[in-house]
Amino acid sequence: MIAETVNTARPPQAFCWPAGFVLGLLLMAAGFPGRGQEAELDSTPFRIGFSHGVFNNINENDAKAAVKVWGQTIARERGIPTDPDPCIFQNTPELLKALRGNLVDAVGITIIEYAALNRDVRFAPIFITYNSGSSRDQYLVLVHRDSKLEHLADLRGRSLALHQDLRDCLAQPWLDTLLIQEEGKPAVEWFGRITQSTKISQVVLPVFFHQSDACVVTRTGFKTMCELNPQLGQQLKVIARSPELVTAVFCFRADYAPAFKEKVFAGVRNLYKTLAGQQVLTIFRCEKLEDQPASCLDSTLELVAQHAQLVNSQATKAPLPESPPQLPKGFNP
Repeated sequence: MIAETVNTARPPQAFCWPAGFVLGLLLMAAGFPGRGQEAELDSTPFRIGFSHGVFNNINENDAKAAVKVWGQTIARERGIPTDPDPCIFQNTPELLKALRGNLVDAVGITIIEYAALNRDVRFAPIFITYNSGSSRDQYLVLVHRDSKLEHLADLRGRSLALHQDLRDCLAQPWLDTLLIQEEGKPAVEWFGRITQSTKISQVVLPVFFHQSDACVVTRTGFKTMCELNPQLGQQLKVIARSPELVTAVFCFRADYAPAFKEKVFAGVRNLYKTLAGQQVLTIFRCEKLEDQPASCLDSTLELVAQHAQLVNSQATKAPLPESPPQLPKGFNP
């Protein structure tokens, strides 16, 4: 059965700040040196780029305006050469061109975009956001306890709700991978109907009220929902869970090397130690930003590669040849 995909998200012009990425990096001014603290400062301004994929629920022009104000403030108070206008890229080829041409020094991107770019660009250091004490997300497939649904196989032809958020960018790739391996079909062909929403309540509550058969949300998101409404934890159950995955990164070009780069990196690491930084991180549901070795992405990148391979394999499957029509006896062309 081919699923009918229904998107209940907001119009595409609305975007959401990724949990702490933009403001986290914007406030790292606390770690920047003042004018005269370095013997010489690279005259090239620090330039930040973001992929279109990390924004949702906020107008892009508003995001640019906020970054521009920040840049002007830093340039005036800290004397650090900073480009006040962030680059927001619509696709991976645009990102690759900018990185190769040294047009941006650091980028906030989804892990899927990182997987594509990492083949051609070296990144270091790599910063990951922390939420609820963890730098990784885990996806849960939830159903109602009264539904008698126990396995993914039981959801054939059923309805599924997906949360549309930066941290949910790997939810469907993970689900596709699992379903193709177990049932031979991706989610869009396994479920009867798939809906999406940017509001997690509109994903979880329909399952609670028997309006949808199943949903996929992050463990952290579901925990928050249960804290607000304990009945959700009592009435919904998990029938499948993903490994722990990194969904997005903020990373620098490995060859980014101005005189003040260590100050920049330290500012990112220590953001959560300042009162102002803690307040901002709290607003954006992010506890801190921490640099980690590239190896921390290995298991996530393995899933991304496995999904791409399985999807390509599905797409290239040749249909079985049809039997030739039977000609009448005695017919001689």
